[in-house]
Amino acid sequence: MFPRKKKNRTGTISVVVIDKSHGGYKEVKSFGVVKTDEEADLLMAEASEWIRTAHGQCMLDFAGIRDIVGGRAGAYEKLK
Repeated sequence: MFPRKKKNRTGTISVVVIDKSHGGYKEVKSFGVVKTDEEADLLMAEASEWIRTAHGQCMLDFAGIRDIVGGRAGAYEKLK
């Protein structure tokens, strides 16, 4: 699942949560329609938080891979 900003013909922005499974996209939840990008960013954050808490979907931290490996350069190089 992931949040998406969708521009409408009227110039507004819809923020929805999309599930991509079984070869297709399905709109799971709508978070609202706004007029500015700043408002859309707030709804995107709310949608991301909803995904994290409501469905227990794990977020992977690929930026912190060195911390996971424990700073061992050889093991980290094998993961590259």
